[in-house]
Amino acid sequence: MSYNDSKYLPMKNKSSFAKWFGYLGFDHFIAPFLIKLIYWVGVLIIVSAGIGGFFATFEMPERGIGGVLLALIATVLSLLFWRLMCELLILAFNIYARLVEIRNLLSQRQDRVDAYRKVPSVRALNNE
Repeated sequence: MSYNDSKYLPMKNKSSFAKWFGYLGFDHFIAPFLIKLIYWVGVLIIVSAGIGGFFATFEMPERGIGGVLLALIATVLSLLFWRLMCELLILAFNIYARLVEIRNLLSQRQDRVDAYRKVPSVRALNNE
């Protein structure tokens, strides 16, 4: 069984009304989608700031090539840091999803154990 099986993705095969009810009932999170959206907005802001810093160094001749390299390095490091922060937020939601899977599997297992205990054993039937 993989994580992409349909039983682990309950919203995959449901009607649009059921999907909205799942979101409105807080059964499914919209935050991972919003985090991805915010990530791309942040990338645009960081890249535009990096380009602005790159061209701003040409207006200050005293900075020279060091200023240009510093602007490029700062942009790359900012992008890496931003990616790391967004991945950590998404990781928290993925951990929650895995814990829900574990809870559901343990619940199913307990249901099977309870059903097995209700069935009379062969010895009990023979002794009657």
